[in-house]
Amino acid sequence: MGDISRREVLGGTGRLAVGAGLGTQLGWLAPAARPGLPPGARPRAWPRPSGRPDWAALARHLRGQLLRPGDAGYTVASVPYNKRYAAIQPAGIALCADAADVGTALRWARHYDVPFTARSGGHSYGGYSTSPGLVISLARMQSVRVDARSRTVTVGAGVRIRDLYAGLAGTTLAVPSGRCPTVGVSGLLLGGGFGFSSRHLGLTCDQLLETEVVTASGAVLRVSPRSHPDLFWACQGGGGGNFGINTRYTLRATEVGEVSVYRLEWPWRQAAAAMTAMLGLMPTAPDSLSCRVGLEVSGGGPVTGGAPRRGVSALGLYYGPSRELAGLLAPVLAAAWPTEQLIEDRSYLEAQALLAHNVPFDRFASKSAFLDASLPGGGIDTAIRWIERWPGSSNPGGAGVTLFAWGGAIGRVAPAATAFVHRDAAFLMDNETTWTARDSPRVVDANLDWVAGLYHDLAPFGTGQAYQNFIDPGLRDWKSAYYGPNLHRLMRVKHRYDPEGAFRFAQAIPGAPARG
Repeated sequence: MGDISRREVLGGTGRLAVGAGLGTQLGWLAPAARPGLPPGARPRAWPRPSGRPDWAALARHLRGQLLRPGDAGYTVASVPYNKRYAAIQPAGIALCADAADVGTALRWARHYDVPFTARSGGHSYGGYSTSPGLVISLARMQSVRVDARSRTVTVGAGVRIRDLYAGLAGTTLAVPSGRCPTVGVSGLLLGGGFGFSSRHLGLTCDQLLETEVVTASGAVLRVSPRSHPDLFWACQGGGGGNFGINTRYTLRATEVGEVSVYRLEWPWRQAAAAMTAMLGLMPTAPDSLSCRVGLEVSGGGPVTGGAPRRGVSALGLYYGPSRELAGLLAPVLAAAWPTEQLIEDRSYLEAQALLAHNVPFDRFASKSAFLDASLPGGGIDTAIRWIERWPGSSNPGGAGVTLFAWGGAIGRVAPAATAFVHRDAAFLMDNETTWTARDSPRVVDANLDWVAGLYHDLAPFGTGQAYQNFIDPGLRDWKSAYYGPNLHRLMRVKHRYDPEGAFRFAQAIPGAPARG
């Protein structure tokens, strides 16, 4: 395949005419595709600008707002969620009002050769949602429209999980999503998207019915299984920031009733017994039961000094009454009686509120791995030993090893049916550590060495694959780890919709010419 044709560009929403109209006022606003070109011909290159980027011109042509250093609101808007990358100061932040603004910002950045990135929630673990150039922010695109009759939810790309739940309030509908309320639905979905409903309802990307995408040329495409199906496939787990900027999503919603939740905590002396029992339960548990179980530590350590606080916890959601949930958890309680226990009936939205928590936070590093079976005793012992060696930091979030049970509806989708390839996993393991600006470089280095060592020693228990939404700048074979056998198809999609590689970052999918 070659570049997308003009017919494909115009065949979606017709909104390209808005961007093209602006192009008559200022050359850099003109879309890359021009009428009258023979099939396969490339449009004439834009004239190279002289002098510095014209930020004032960008501000004038945005329906939203452009923030520059020193402007009111810039400081708050510039800081990414992972403050490890807070030193990267954007030269400008385009607070886009709509898809036309996104196209304008894209064409401006490309015309002036200004590096850019898109940001919805800003939670990129690797700091890829910030840039020293232009941040194209979708934060103001927060519309949530629920259609109870068709059981669909249409959301803007700036919607966060808390906004989605607020929009669903008063209905009996649910959309599977993540745990952290400030995570953007956009980044969550594009990288797969799992949470406490995924074993029962599937991943967030599995609910996608249609999406609006602004391409590198500034064109707006309406993307679905019937329109640009290759790009639609790539948007279901291919990762954000690779093919274009998604500005809207229509998602399938599911009717749900009352559910129940659980939260269990054990003292450190019961770490091995509690982990063994909880992990052992999940392979035969019904799909309606979810589980997150983890070993946690915070406070002091051998580098920082002071007494560390260690513990074990498990929590999850059950699509059924609490009496049934208590029965399912009975073998775990018999093996390791918790010091704190909650098993209660809740409405769906009450359950999400109870389970919600922004983790990790401040400055952090994370390394993930998929497992094709439960972590065995040797793996649990290894994790326990590493937790006991954590160097310490001033971040109350501390560090830990967390496992999320997979299976169920996640695995009922073929690995090649969407771009998200990790369908056969039994568990997702996340190894992470945190710190703050108050910690010395010595403490930070000790934490990074610690999480690297922990990951290395637990790697033999994994499959070699990693979760692309826990994106890891230090991961060596990231292309294979994130995308497996789907990589080459993703590369062909990249080449078709972004042939010049405008969307690029350290772990962006590279393009490749189509075969045949």
